[in-house]
Amino acid sequence: MKKALFFAVAMLTASFANAQETENNEAASASLKPEEGSFITEVAFCPFTNNSTSLENGRLNAAYMLTDNLAVRAGLGFGFGKTKNDDAEAKSNTFSFAPGIVYSFDGTPKFSPYVGGELIVRTSKEKVGDETTSEKNGFGVQAFTGMNYYFSQNLYVGVEFGIGFSFDKDKKSDVKTTSFAPYAQPAVRLGWAF
Repeated sequence: MKKALFFAVAMLTASFANAQETENNEAASASLKPEEGSFITEVAFCPFTNNSTSLENGRLNAAYMLTDNLAVRAGLGFGFGKTKNDDAEAKSNTFSFAPGIVYSFDGTPKFSPYVGGELIVRTSKEKVGDETTSEKNGFGVQAFTGMNYYFSQNLYVGVEFGIGFSFDKDKKSDVKTTSFAPYAQPAVRLGWAF
């Protein structure tokens, strides 16, 4: 009888210890990333720009997770700047809208690499004194990759870079500008999913 009781207690203890270990492993590997149906907001600001206050173009983002890995997003970028010298005051303002799509790879519970693409429509204006010196409208397409690190449930910091094509036309001078180049913005990106 003592042997049977000892055996039952030993089995119960081993079972409890195994359950605790499994629970701890599951908690350690639980993902901090957003899932299907989550809504994400993100802001990226450029503290390293000269003489202006701006958000990185298309980086005030809102995204919706269609699946655990696929999201649609729309971004707004805007900024304004002012410089003064002895002769006049120069002002500038910009605005952009960037709808896009993002695919996130599985990564780890805290780390999420991704790829995507977006279309950008933008406008900008520059004035010196009361005279408009430049008024540009343009568009672009970008392919990008990036990574987010989730330091808490649905809270992250990240970085993004890629390659893009852009076209701008200045209505004042009728000058057209086309570019195709890689980009990496010196921006701090903070995001929250809910």
